[in-house]
Amino acid sequence: MIGHLTGRVLKIRGRKMILDVAGVGYEIRATGKILGKTKVGAERKLWIFTHQTSDAISLFGFEKEDELDFFELLISVNGVGPRSAIEILERSVNEIRGAILASNVAKIAETPGIGKKTAARLVLELRQKIAGGDPEIPAESKIDDDILDAVVGLGYSKKVAEKILAKLPAEIENPAEIVKWFLRNA
Repeated sequence: MIGHLTGRVLKIRGRKMILDVAGVGYEIRATGKILGKTKVGAERKLWIFTHQTSDAISLFGFEKEDELDFFELLISVNGVGPRSAIEILERSVNEIRGAILASNVAKIAETPGIGKKTAARLVLELRQKIAGGDPEIPAESKIDDDILDAVVGLGYSKKVAEKILAKLPAEIENPAEIVKWFLRNA
């Protein structure tokens, strides 16, 4: 895996730059903020996230290590891929962090390619991680495995689903009503 590169910028094309490192040109996707400050011919140092799929290897570049760390946190959320995460990071890390802590789904959903459902999932899954706490799920959980599987099938992580379902009011017992309640409270 490539973690850091230093080289001379050969070309800027759209949302990517070609960085010449010892005679090898690396294509690196970056935010508009980074590309706007980058000049062809200048030396550039970037923290790199290497994303590998079955048909491609993509590099994503960041000026600061904390931006790379936040990028990795964003892509840990189901439904947020590297390209969506790089779009989110067009805003500052502090601005996005603040929106997540304030549960400001609308602010995050303003990002191109991020809908309200994905923004809500992002807030739900990252708020506790960013705040520094991660409340435990009660050991004696009354959550039915079939209900849990159904909710996870909707795209929520098992951990998040368990946390939300742990707050399920006792009077709701019908499986269909439980799923409806979950979606209203997710």
